Amino acid sequence: MKHCYTFIIILQLFFFNNSIAQHDSSSIRSFTKFNINYLSNSVYFGRKDSSTTPYLRSSISYFDRSGFYISAGMALLIKTNTPVRLDVFNIDAGYNFTINQFDAGVYASKFFYSKASYAVASEIKGLSGFYLNYNQSIISVGGGGYILFSPATDFGTYINLSHTFEKEKENSYWSFAPSIQLNAGTQYFNEAYYEFRKFPFPTTAGNNGKNKGKGHAHSSNNGNINTQVKTVTFYNQKQFKILDLELSLPINYEKNYWGLYAIPTVAFPTNAAEYAIDNSLQKESLAPVFFTEIGAYIKF
Repeated sequence: MKHCYTFIIILQLFFFNNSIAQHDSSSIRSFTKFNINYLSNSVYFGRKDSSTTPYLRSSISYFDRSGFYISAGMALLIKTNTPVRLDVFNIDAGYNFTINQFDAGVYASKFFYSKASYAVASEIKGLSGFYLNYNQSIISVGGGGYILFSPATDFGTYINLSHTFEKEKENSYWSFAPSIQLNAGTQYFNEAYYEFRKFPFPTTAGNNGKNKGKGHAHSSNNGNINTQVKTVTFYNQKQFKILDLELSLPINYEKNYWGLYAIPTVAFPTNAAEYAIDNSLQKESLAPVFFTEIGAYIKF
């Protein structure tokens, strides 16, 4: 992306995504963590494919006592009546630190999506960003920024508010943290998804006249996919706008070296993308969407 923006000093994800802030009894030592979770639908800034994209995901991470961490993970598409397939593999690294009431960190991720993937984020090759949280007893305030690398480059930012209710007893800990988050940014990632992934027909990007989209094999017309090349043109991908408002309730239970968690989330997307197919004007269909992540982890 050629959008001019002050260099950002924010994985979501949530993430891809919305990450649960887990109590960590091992924070003074280095440890390895194995995580497995179920994601009911792959939703990205309130955007989703017309076909549900449920994932079974796993990851293994190493957290050094210095604050540095590295992680590798994968996601299997487990949609009903569709063969299970590896949809994405990712590698992540970052550095987290705490100063008084402030938590902060920087991070970077690399993604390898299947050519058959139709997730909204499937044209994103990598990202980098930072976050900063100010923790108080009544409310925690956080924010950050990120850069997304797809065929072009997106810039974005977010702010959130949360309050954590928690209880610790002997070797067990539980918490839930109602939160609200506002995401804003540009939408080159969404343009790439429309041009190369969304439609069951090949496309030619109208903005430069030469990039041919792949389309994808998920089709509602009994497998009869139109092979006629069509021109898709986006109009507002470079505009920096509010993308969605998300309400979530991360819940976590930890005992000794294992834990369980759930992150139910509802997203309210805004500023629908405008585009044309062979000069026929279209507008992205947006609606509130609920999705949830349920998982378990062990640390050793």
